[in-house]
Amino acid sequence: MKVRPVFYVLGWLLVGLSLAMFLPGFVALSEGDSENAYVFFSSAVLTTFFAGGLIISLRGYEARLDKRSSLLLIVLIWTVLPLFAALPIFFSEVTERSGVAALFEAVSGFTTSGVTLLTNLESQPKAILVWRAVLQWLGGFYTIVAATGIFVALGIGGMQLQFTAMPHGEGETLFKRIRQTGHALLRVYALLTLLCFVALIAAGMTSFDAFCHALSTISTGGFSTRDGSIGAFDNVLIELIIMIFMILGAINLALHWAAINGRWRSYAADPEVRYFLGCLAVLIILSGASIWVVGDLRLNWQTTRDTVFNSVSMLTTTGYWRGDIANLPLVTALMLLAAMLVGGGTGSTTGGFKQMRLFLLFKQALNELSNLTQPSGVFRLRYAGMTVKPEQSNAIWSVFVLFAFVLALLTVGLSISGVSFEQSVAMAISSLTNAGPTATMFFGDAQAFSDAPDLTKFIAMAGMITGRMEVLTLVTLLNPEFWRG
Repeated sequence: MKVRPVFYVLGWLLVGLSLAMFLPGFVALSEGDSENAYVFFSSAVLTTFFAGGLIISLRGYEARLDKRSSLLLIVLIWTVLPLFAALPIFFSEVTERSGVAALFEAVSGFTTSGVTLLTNLESQPKAILVWRAVLQWLGGFYTIVAATGIFVALGIGGMQLQFTAMPHGEGETLFKRIRQTGHALLRVYALLTLLCFVALIAAGMTSFDAFCHALSTISTGGFSTRDGSIGAFDNVLIELIIMIFMILGAINLALHWAAINGRWRSYAADPEVRYFLGCLAVLIILSGASIWVVGDLRLNWQTTRDTVFNSVSMLTTTGYWRGDIANLPLVTALMLLAAMLVGGGTGSTTGGFKQMRLFLLFKQALNELSNLTQPSGVFRLRYAGMTVKPEQSNAIWSVFVLFAFVLALLTVGLSISGVSFEQSVAMAISSLTNAGPTATMFFGDAQAFSDAPDLTKFIAMAGMITGRMEVLTLVTLLNPEFWRG
């Protein structure tokens, strides 16, 4: 395995992380918070020093990055970068100098999970709140680049079937292809963030709140500046804007790139967009019906707002909420948990199993039923005009089985760590789908992670990282043949 190019690229990613630390540092200076400004600038210098050593010593090896070493790069991105991202959180003392809590906050932010151990967010240093949002924004971008630039090239979990109108850089080295994809997607990602930021300011948010929520919304991360999340603002226009950009963040970013370049029909050409919007419509209708019938509540203006907003947030695995979701009927909570497990589109910032995989499994099941009634018939599995090869459908089934296995394993591990079974299931779903704290709130405990022992936090972090890496990546790296090949 070619390890040197992996650490060379990791060095440049750490440089980007260190540069990002200057933003909350300047925010702290503008607030007169010299202590936290020093923390962020010192953390940036330390990170740059470590990154510089990697870059200088390994210069010239980037062209040798191959498909096998790129898998190792993905693992290092989600394990090493949070260690450095946790430095300013640890030294700022918002987690009372708890290394586990600081690392948990960094992992949760960088994987766009949105689970926080901080309370009284309104009184927390603005520099820390900005840093959390920046981490989610960076993590969302790295997720998209990995899905579009690496997973497609490796054919992991059927990701090569995702619709993309972007050039793949055929004939180029893998490093150049990743860089080309990253540059193109970064412009789209930044533009959507800017539009969300401007729209939120126009709707009445302060520039600080708008900036943090714009970064967390586009990345479908869910970190808020208020303990009550978006519901704390109680503004219909803000909720509408947040919902629109959560949906945009849950759609394959390559489609937005195509639309900006004049190919608007790409949205209609990708069946996953139809699947996602259809699932969202069904979820809203069923959630509203269950609240009305089982919960014995009237579907007035307030409950309708809650239902629509929470349905969008859960399906996009963002984790924002409004209303009293802790007291939802059990059937409604189970539907929203199922929505988290499904998630949004491939090539997006969302977590979960992904719409494309779910509906390909559904289509394949229908083909198997048709074979029972017509044994001599030939039924091809097709997606977006392409015939799905047997090895591709097998890869999707493998992801499904492994996803379910890891979910069960996380649930057992969390239960052993001292958490109740109901909360273990909710925590496992929340972690593996990178869907935020709302899963635990369905069982009435918004601070389930905060009150949990360190072992629970470590297991949850492992789930968050596994969900971001894709379960097949982890299994591939654990295979001895991978290292010997």
